[in-house]
Amino acid sequence: MKKGQILIPKPSSKFQRIQCKECSEESVVYSHVATNVTCKSCGNLLAESTGSIAKINGKILGSAE
Repeated sequence: MKKGQILIPKPSSKFQRIQCKECSEESVVYSHVATNVTCKSCGNLLAESTGSIAKINGKILGSAE
């Protein structure tokens, strides 16, 4: 299909489930974060803001739908 024929484009951003490397706590993080995200239990940095797609410092378990 041509781009002009696609009525509603699918977004490239999504919510992701991330597991902390130190304490194995799961968190849900947006893929394009604007601020740094830390773990709730141990304070380890999970996602860093880069201005575009975030740099993920934990293990990505999948998308949270």
